[in-house]
Amino acid sequence: MTRILCFLASLLSLASCAEQYNIAGNSSVNSFDGRMLYLQVVSGSDMSRIDSCEVIHGKFSFMGMVDSIVMAEICMDNESLMPLVIENGNLSIRVDNLGQHVSGGPLNDRLYHFLRQKERLDNEYMELSYQEMRMMMEGMHPDAIAAVLRPRAEALSDEIEALETKFIKDNYNNVLGPGVFMLICNQYRYPVITDQIRAIMKKAPSKFKNHPFVKSYISTAKLNMQRLQNVTP
Repeated sequence: MTRILCFLASLLSLASCAEQYNIAGNSSVNSFDGRMLYLQVVSGSDMSRIDSCEVIHGKFSFMGMVDSIVMAEICMDNESLMPLVIENGNLSIRVDNLGQHVSGGPLNDRLYHFLRQKERLDNEYMELSYQEMRMMMEGMHPDAIAAVLRPRAEALSDEIEALETKFIKDNYNNVLGPGVFMLICNQYRYPVITDQIRAIMKKAPSKFKNHPFVKSYISTAKLNMQRLQNVTP
């Protein structure tokens, strides 16, 4: 769930025809009752709230029109809760203490299939930290712990990176590609170009490269990398 929430800052839009949305949600989280939820999207670099509703007895809904298929987020106050793709038609949302899920529309199905895969790997990676703590409490030497856990940690890291990269490449030409690219970039304190980002950009089509966020990020990251090289002794 933590990794999914990290994705909630990743909101992008691409041109298409006008889309009508009808979003029906159910929540079993008691603390949500009586709270306001907001549906917001990003156009360029600005966040825009386009709809709102109150959670009443665990139910909430949004209805309206957008100019195109867009990636969006549902938030409560200033806290992002979950990503979704606003596609033409009816969307169904389920929120509980274990996580959240959106169904309805091929892009949402694809998005949440990816997020479930990624969350499983992220949880397995996180479990290594708990395992490390248990080993330390049992008196194992740090070098011995590293020898046991490092190979699996590196393998999981590579698997997560490969999953992200493949998903972006498979979705270069729709809103999901730039959306997950934002997820990756938001892991860093400031824009940088990593080996993963180089691999993503190497064969990216013009449509992806010219997306406002992607274009801005790469431009800023290149400047930052040049500055880092200039200060390196």
